[in-house]
Amino acid sequence: MTPTADRSLDVVLVNGRVIDPESGVDGLRHVGIRGSKIVSIQSASEPPPHATRLMDIAGSVIAPGFVDVHSHAQTVNGLRLQALDGVTTSLDLEAGVGPVAATHVEVAAQGRPTNYGYASNWLAARVSEIEGIALEPNGNVKNGSASVLGAKLGRDAWRRPSTPDVVDRIIDRVAAGVAEGGIGVGVLLGYAPDSGRVEMLKLARRASALGVPLFVHGRYKEADDPLSGIEGVLELIALAAATDAHIHLCHINSTYSLQADLILDAIEGAQKSGIRVTTEAYPYHASSTVIGAPFLSPEQMSSRGKRPTSIRYLKTGERVSDFQRLAQLRSEDPGGTVVVDYLDPDDPAQIALLHKMVSFPGTVVASDAMLLQLNGRRNGADIETRWPVPPGVFAHPRTAGTFSRTLGHISRELGLMSLNEAISRCSYLPAKMLEGFVPAMRTKGRIQVGCDADIVVFDPETIRDRADFETLKPSIGVEQVLVNGEFVVQNGTLLPEALPGRAIRSEVG
Repeated sequence: MTPTADRSLDVVLVNGRVIDPESGVDGLRHVGIRGSKIVSIQSASEPPPHATRLMDIAGSVIAPGFVDVHSHAQTVNGLRLQALDGVTTSLDLEAGVGPVAATHVEVAAQGRPTNYGYASNWLAARVSEIEGIALEPNGNVKNGSASVLGAKLGRDAWRRPSTPDVVDRIIDRVAAGVAEGGIGVGVLLGYAPDSGRVEMLKLARRASALGVPLFVHGRYKEADDPLSGIEGVLELIALAAATDAHIHLCHINSTYSLQADLILDAIEGAQKSGIRVTTEAYPYHASSTVIGAPFLSPEQMSSRGKRPTSIRYLKTGERVSDFQRLAQLRSEDPGGTVVVDYLDPDDPAQIALLHKMVSFPGTVVASDAMLLQLNGRRNGADIETRWPVPPGVFAHPRTAGTFSRTLGHISRELGLMSLNEAISRCSYLPAKMLEGFVPAMRTKGRIQVGCDADIVVFDPETIRDRADFETLKPSIGVEQVLVNGEFVVQNGTLLPEALPGRAIRSEVG
């Protein structure tokens, strides 16, 4: 293929191994970029076309920029770390924001290094409606759940079933957020597990009528009945079957791994029956949430046989010593961030469950990236915008390493999937999942003429994550990242002045 016009190109990536999941192309090519688009792709056996800049990347892979459908790290610096992991589009669809339109205005004024977008936040609407508090734009981004939920975790009213008129108002608010460009509905059901089934049925019906998915953190995650993870999954499958809604199950690894065989069989059976259920996972044995989450109560932890020492409280760095200390922290700082070992990293059988979840067919890679923090503080220019971030800034390592870990550890080292499949799960599959109601996604997740120049160039032999549970180091092996044709990462170095990200919105009739 040749350039679409005679004038020279802005950039040509020369001699790279193009892997395009949709077309199946896997070969040496020159990729030409003009403005924000890919305008030429030709065989590397031919001379490269003229361009303002020729960049020889022999030995490296040219892949579609990664599309993360589950990231709470929506500050400038959070997305910079994600860009260093190959992400070019970062979306918060499990929680989302409210109000959607006002958040977009605020974020656009600040700028972002990657493309960005948000679901309409059901839980924030619920807390606001029941507790009578106003929602402010979440653009800086305190996050529609981290701020609202953290302030109200000690209260009970918003967790319980509501009257029909209140439920209708909640759902109307959520639908208004979708009309403002919200990418489906974020449903943090696991944080309000006592909310009513009727409300979920009505919400799924409205989502189906709008033609958008529910992105759901399941109601239950226990390994044993009652209130087991399988009960939570079957509820969502039933909702999808009854309403024809598309329901996306968030982080199946951290919510359901201990019942992996049962749950994956149920999901596979539903999918074979034509029920619209999709899944995501990230390749780590530990999760991250707020310490006031219902599933971290001393009662629930004890009933599941979980030790409080599996919880690390990030504000102090301590491992929670006992249930008394857990109760104290939940009372004093219910919105405090924690990292939780949901699997034993030293137990091969448990890690095999994680690998089964991550490699389940059709499961997209999604990070569940968290807001950066320093000594328990999430806000401030030193954390949110100033680069480099100061020493001591931390978040779960999935924030900085999910995609490189998938390519390096899961694919290259363990061989759980081919490189091509890993790239597809990181880019094309999430774009394809959204494109029916998000037109911008029809030209993402692909290396094709006419598609957006959202591109990651990486060394397939060296790419790997470096973030761990002590330090938030960026990944290595990610050499170039372009967002809308502009370099955000160049020769492995972040360009802090680059803020080319654009808003991604749904369009529903």
